[in-house]
Amino acid sequence: MGRHALPAAPDGRAVAPRTAAPETAAPEVVPAGPDAELRRPRGRRSAFGPAVARSTFVEHAKPARTVSLSPARPVASTAVAGSAVLSRSAARRAERAADPRHIRRAANAKRAAILLAPALAVTSSLTLAVPANAATPSTAAHHGTTTSQLTQTYTVARDVQVPVVSTDGMTTTTTIVSYPTIVTQFGVTTGQAETAISKILSAGGDRATVVSTALQYMGDPYVEGGASHEGIDCSGLTMVAYAAVGIPLVHYVPTQDAAATTIPESEAQPGDLVVYDNEDHVGMYLGDGLVLQAPHPGAVVDIVPMYSAAHHFARVLPAGS
Repeated sequence: MGRHALPAAPDGRAVAPRTAAPETAAPEVVPAGPDAELRRPRGRRSAFGPAVARSTFVEHAKPARTVSLSPARPVASTAVAGSAVLSRSAARRAERAADPRHIRRAANAKRAAILLAPALAVTSSLTLAVPANAATPSTAAHHGTTTSQLTQTYTVARDVQVPVVSTDGMTTTTTIVSYPTIVTQFGVTTGQAETAISKILSAGGDRATVVSTALQYMGDPYVEGGASHEGIDCSGLTMVAYAAVGIPLVHYVPTQDAAATTIPESEAQPGDLVVYDNEDHVGMYLGDGLVLQAPHPGAVVDIVPMYSAAHHFARVLPAGS
């Protein structure tokens, strides 16, 4: 068959080929015969013919793969009537909230919080403070000006006049010694401090010199390693006091304690050392159950009651000095 030959119809007529026209259109019939002229169908040649021929759909025997998605979980919503679809994370949270183990853990945590709340409230309302020494505070009345420093209460007396009585066996002389500042703490009154100071100064001798020298540092700030009015610590106070009578002491509590002689409390005299048994602190005995000391950082040289912590007395001066 030639390039442009048309197939013959059953009745002998040539039939034009189908174009991209709709299927309802009838094919164009052209008379056929030996003398009939072969003609192309009327109208423009369809440009879709070759494309349609090349894009013929061929159905494969193997069916195409299909993917089915699980439907979203409807969850009842209290805000909107009906049901609301949650995201995956929200759905997981909802599942965890419904888990009996999660419910049990939440209940245990709530009970623990209820039990611990009172204890935490009480703990937060407490104020902890470490005293300068182990002496027991007293509620006795104070004289002079009361000041508070680092949770400790001091009574500061200004320009205190202390009578000093001296006698030579025939004549008695009373001298007034003025102290610019006397600082007491833990219930010690200014009157008690004046009485103890008056007794030791009236006795005279090296012990009076040692105590009088130490009293000059009353009210000076505590500075660790210090030994002056700019700042002084416990062993520095006893060191400068005994230096006034020509007795050198090392600026260290254990060494001072080793250089002294341990004595019972019943034999203690003003000017003797009062040393903590752990050798962490030292003070100077004033008599009448009072101790002169440089307590701790942030405090000042003051007079306090006898230590309630474990302590002992140590003597540097001879008993008759």
